Amino acid sequence: MNISLLIKNSYYLSIAGLRLLLCTLLFSQAAIVNAAEETRYVSDVFYVPLHSGNSTKHRIIHRGLKTGTRLTLLETDNEAGFSKVTTSKGTEGWIQNQFLAATPIARIRLVEAQNKLLQLNKKLTSLEKNNRETQQSSGAIQKQVSLLSRQNQQLNKELDNIKKISANAINLDTNNRELLKKNEMLKIDIAELQANNSRLSDKSDKEWFFRGALAVLMGVFLAILLPKLKPKARSKEWT
Repeated sequence: MNISLLIKNSYYLSIAGLRLLLCTLLFSQAAIVNAAEETRYVSDVFYVPLHSGNSTKHRIIHRGLKTGTRLTLLETDNEAGFSKVTTSKGTEGWIQNQFLAATPIARIRLVEAQNKLLQLNKKLTSLEKNNRETQQSSGAIQKQVSLLSRQNQQLNKELDNIKKISANAINLDTNNRELLKKNEMLKIDIAELQANNSRLSDKSDKEWFFRGALAVLMGVFLAILLPKLKPKARSKEWT
């Protein structure tokens, strides 16, 4: 039973080795044939068998795990040089320690680095776009601020003018009120003067009337008195 298992394991290992050798030869041959035309790289992809126990004598339960496959470490047997692992699908088995690494292989890390670089480039592009939009928005805001500042200055000038006009209007209103008061006082003075003038006119008319009447009376009196004052002796002598 052990001999058949050994033969079977050796058979699978031989197949895996032949596959690896064949792939290497094919890639090497392709690189040699096409070296003058274009560059090629040897792939580091190969398959590792998973055993049911901690030796190559145990049955192979998985034909080959591809390099870079993610495994969960369950147990390590340093003396045998094997570790017990489980796959993402739940398959448990033993694999040689030399095929295990704490970090992914270079190809996977390169892909991860490229993906991260791509994401960073996308973020950088997005940040640059946001920066341009921010600068444009900042420029628009600055223009709006300048416009509002000019409008504010204009409004301040208009406000100063309104204040001046208001002050002048207040002064004009005060002066107008004073002029109205003076006008009313002048009207009162004029009315008084007119009343006095009327009184004086009436008095003057009366005085002229009395003077005229007195002059008439004096004329009548003189007309009566003068003939009587003529001397009579002279009149007799003429006779």
